[in-house]
Amino acid sequence: MVQSRFKRPPGFEGNQTDPEESYRAGYQHGTRVLLRYLEANPKPDMELLRKWVDSELTGWRHDTSAEPVPPSL
Repeated sequence: MVQSRFKRPPGFEGNQTDPEESYRAGYQHGTRVLLRYLEANPKPDMELLRKWVDSELTGWRHDTSAEPVPPSL
């Protein structure tokens, strides 16, 4: 298995050779994380959430030297 060039641990991207499958796996994972957050916060601060997605999460996604764990909310 090839190690990710984005410091992702082995198995994070699995044996997926199809980029579309990797994209879909990441999308599903992100949706589950967001759902857990919304379930834990019945009245979430949507402005804080939007700011986190637009700045911190976007910056992490494009930082090739970032750790595999996304920034916390």
